Amino acid sequence: MHNIKEKIINSFIPKAVLVPLTDEAKLSITTVQNNEKIIPISNFPFKVGRESRMGESERGLFVKFRIMTNHLKPNNDIYLIDNNEHHMEISKEHFVIENTENEFSIMDRNSTMGTKLNNIEIGKEKSRFSHILKDGDIIKIGSNHSKYEYQFLVLNDQ
Repeated sequence: MHNIKEKIINSFIPKAVLVPLTDEAKLSITTVQNNEKIIPISNFPFKVGRESRMGESERGLFVKFRIMTNHLKPNNDIYLIDNNEHHMEISKEHFVIENTENEFSIMDRNSTMGTKLNNIEIGKEKSRFSHILKDGDIIKIGSNHSKYEYQFLVLNDQ
């Protein structure tokens, strides 16, 4: 019975999280866990991209309903809202985080504006390569001027 309880508890506890470091990053998150603006990561690969189902009414912007079927999986595990008024920073399919052999890695998914890991470009022409992702690393989505910055934190040591 102890193994069953431990398995259930582990299914609720994320292995890692992305913590927004800027106001823009906080506003990009559409789902909220426990009143905290964090992105929990429980399953891998974990795909991040831009929400493209935006609509507008007299009440303001809203996200349109996404219909899921059993055989069709979404392109992303989290959809972020790109609030940049001048140009898009977040691509529809931006980056992916993997967890293999007790090691985390990140790879840009051929995004338009790129991805930076600790201010080092890992996107654009480097999109084919996976990069080691460590506890405390900073992920920046988009151009050098982008404000979409998140800190990667490991919660569950393997």
